[in-house]
Amino acid sequence: QFYLKFFSGNRAFSNSILVLALVLSMYTVSAQDYTVSGTVADETGEAIVGAQVFLQGTTIGTITDVDGKYSLQFSLSGSPTLVVRFVGYASASQTIDLGSQTEISLDFSLEQDLLRLNEIVVTGTSGLQEKKQLGNTIATVDGGNIQNANTVDLTGALSGKFAGVQVTQNSGDPAAGISVRLRSASTVNGSSDPLYIIDGVIVNNSSTNVLGVTSVVQNRLSDVNPEDIDRIEVIKGGAAAAIYGSRASNGVVQIFTKRGSTGAPVVKFSTSLNFNSLRKKIDYNQADVEWTNFSDINDLTTSPTTRYDYQDEVFRNSMGTDNYLSVSGGSNNTKYFASASFLKNQGIMRNADFQRSSGRIRIDQIINNWASVSAGTYISSSMSNDLPNGGYGYGVIQTILFSRNNIDPKADEDGNYNTMTFYPNINEYIETFKFQQFNERSISDVQLNLSPIKGLNITYVLGFDQSSSRGERYVPLGTTTVLQGNARTSSITSKLLNSDVNVVYNSDLGANLTSTTAFGYTYQYDNTDILTVSASNLAQGVETTAGAGTISTSDFRSERAIWGGYLQQTFGLQDKIFLTLAGRLDGSSVFGEDERNQLYPKASLSYVISDESFFEGLSGTIDNLKLRAAWGQAGNLTAIDPFTTLTNYVAVSINGNAGLISPTQVGNPNLRPERQTEIEIGADMSLFDSRVGLEFTYYSQDIEDLLLNRTLAPSTGAGSRVENIGTMTNKGIEIQLTGNVINNRDVKWNLIANFSRNRNEVNGVEGEEISIGNFGFAKARNGHPLGVFRQSYYATNSDGSLLLTTDGLPQRERGSVDADGNNVPERDVNGQPTGSILQKIIGDPNPDYVASLISELKYKNLSFRVQFDAIQGFDVLSWDTRMFYRFGGGVQTQRELEGLETKGTGSAKFGIAEAYIEDGSFTKLRELALIYDLRNPVEAISNLQISLIGRNLLSFDNYSKWDPEVNMDAQANGSRGGIMGLTPIPRVITLGLTATF
Repeated sequence: QFYLKFFSGNRAFSNSILVLALVLSMYTVSAQDYTVSGTVADETGEAIVGAQVFLQGTTIGTITDVDGKYSLQFSLSGSPTLVVRFVGYASASQTIDLGSQTEISLDFSLEQDLLRLNEIVVTGTSGLQEKKQLGNTIATVDGGNIQNANTVDLTGALSGKFAGVQVTQNSGDPAAGISVRLRSASTVNGSSDPLYIIDGVIVNNSSTNVLGVTSVVQNRLSDVNPEDIDRIEVIKGGAAAAIYGSRASNGVVQIFTKRGSTGAPVVKFSTSLNFNSLRKKIDYNQADVEWTNFSDINDLTTSPTTRYDYQDEVFRNSMGTDNYLSVSGGSNNTKYFASASFLKNQGIMRNADFQRSSGRIRIDQIINNWASVSAGTYISSSMSNDLPNGGYGYGVIQTILFSRNNIDPKADEDGNYNTMTFYPNINEYIETFKFQQFNERSISDVQLNLSPIKGLNITYVLGFDQSSSRGERYVPLGTTTVLQGNARTSSITSKLLNSDVNVVYNSDLGANLTSTTAFGYTYQYDNTDILTVSASNLAQGVETTAGAGTISTSDFRSERAIWGGYLQQTFGLQDKIFLTLAGRLDGSSVFGEDERNQLYPKASLSYVISDESFFEGLSGTIDNLKLRAAWGQAGNLTAIDPFTTLTNYVAVSINGNAGLISPTQVGNPNLRPERQTEIEIGADMSLFDSRVGLEFTYYSQDIEDLLLNRTLAPSTGAGSRVENIGTMTNKGIEIQLTGNVINNRDVKWNLIANFSRNRNEVNGVEGEEISIGNFGFAKARNGHPLGVFRQSYYATNSDGSLLLTTDGLPQRERGSVDADGNNVPERDVNGQPTGSILQKIIGDPNPDYVASLISELKYKNLSFRVQFDAIQGFDVLSWDTRMFYRFGGGVQTQRELEGLETKGTGSAKFGIAEAYIEDGSFTKLRELALIYDLRNPVEAISNLQISLIGRNLLSFDNYSKWDPEVNMDAQANGSRGGIMGLTPIPRVITLGLTATF
């Protein structure tokens, strides 16, 4: 139904894809004259599966099978060059002398390349370059590592794979949202998410809050099955991504999906069963007595009581399954790939789950030796049962936090639930509330590739991405705290279109000088429609908004267009010095007419100094050394809505008549994009006969023209307007170390370690600071990192000890602020704090560093992989801790009941923000995988793989509650580190089976 609905709504585009796919699948060309075949292995003789084998300068190519074998048929003359490439290995090539012999055999042996300098990467929407030519960093992760990471969302699999990337799962829900930061935040009010491109199609990865519950927001890349991924390339910096223009200041993630190859049909089937569990239970109040008078701190009278562990009521051990089927193959001219999948995963909270079904097809057609066409489409449909949790409203875990745990949460024999607090009963949520999300997605493209003359390549890409999300929530009539019931339906529909043409020309300007010229033009359009209907005072038995006593609606629509052209020139001297200059003229309808078109320049230099003759003496110690530097600019369009330049009057009803009133925020037609200027320098080297690889990068980012609100004088008749007034800086280093410890036919052992550190600072904020989340505790404050926590703190004595009240309780510091903005504590005649409550920076959610260690050990057909991820030196604002201070279910109350602390200490700490700042640093056993491959176990099966994979198995941290990685503000840009009532990230163990036929 979804497929029909999508294509009926986009008939012209969809018909072109379907007709083209059918025509291409039947298209044939004349019989081939030559056949070249052979095997591809590594230096130890082990077959390499999935290596690319192609004739240079043509569209003719294939990949190796599970035995490392390949076969190509073609009709050419002269002496073509056959090239073999595989991620992590140096490419190899051989020239074929075509003569009377039509059957040619060529075998290849590839050497492991820790630096991957000869690896071909995509540097523009379709531009290809060898990695050694680049002056900026670009990282590649192959599809196998993505699939073995065992994540629902493919972005989660990027965690720890390379330096400079911080990936965090913001909740433990089955399809929880994931935050990806390449280097650091680059805006205050916008998004720091990178630009995502799938097979040349710019795609939507927005966080859709269709339920009105921030913490259960999903990313739209959860629609994409990781099994379909061939590889991912990540461009981390604005300087590197300047060619993409105004959408790329946060970096670019390029996703390439699997394609068909020449040969008989290959069928792959995989199935897995996963087991989810709560990794850690937190301590709770287990005292067998309760206060008889809570309000009087001097009354220590208690009475016997029964305690309940509410964690046992809401959390569970759960299961899930993921099933995938693909078919690929083709002739020398027509190749196809098709897949289908179904996933269903239960959450660790009762009645929470996520399921997704998807299908994909791609057809690649060679028209002749210089022209080819490709068309593909991906569709998916998903649905989740969620529970309200986290932060800014009621929720299951919030009820636990706000309740004394001596109330039985189970329903009585009549189905009535005990009132636990001012929020609904925990079982009432789980058993009677309905919070559901429904998502439908389609990503389609048509691509034309032409190589009419030697060295010239022309590519055209037409891509379309449509996503539709609907949230339905229902709170029944007569619940303990929402007596009248309510219902809400919200839908978000987004459409993205991109049309790109790119031309690349390679030529030799002399014996030692090469030239690569690239230019192109792009047009992008997107629109978003949001419709929300809310209702309260429901009729008995009615779960929808129809017939409710009170109904309200909200309708929002936006659209924008982005256009631009670029020119890039690369010169190569002696294949070791490469200079690149580029510029992009970019425009966006979001900004005022005089500021819409912006120029984003770029320059980079790469020098493979180890190719110099004077370097030969260092061979065996330093085998390869590449020095690089890059400078460039990029923009950010996310900080404002499409109509912020306009003064948008507010529609109201006045005495029953439609009318308009002036808004508090006026438009500004002079707004321009935020602009990031970045410089990065670095070195890549391989050491000790290429047994060790080292990559080092230093970068400095200056972001100017931040789009922030400015307060206006009352005489203007408005409260504020958005202006380009702020600045931000990021400075950091990235280090990646790769070790080829053991490498022989039977045993291979690789180690990968990476480290990154970033220092961020915001300036130019009007009024010194603005609140950006965490109930206003998170700030963008001048001279400090984005998102620091600024609030009240402990009053202390001169020796640093706590200054207690006359009742022996901790208290907030008071005093005044001097002319320089410094806090001046003040004391009354009794030595107690007096004056206004003072505030200071009490915590920073930005980590000191992010690091990972990956060990990959292979013995014959058995592989063992372990990955540790560490995020160290950051603070969390634990609202969980705060609530347990006051509301009786935590160990604080138990300590007071047992006489270990003064009664009322928890309530006092409840009002002191510094009291619930905790160290969030953690090191997690992120991945643990044991995989066994059986080659040709029976005649019909070419490969059988059995896997046992664990994810988030252990966490080494000092956080007192469930999980320091989650975030109350979900994928918010600046507001990080707030934790309140969030589902913890579960421990997952998966048993999988994959068969290739």
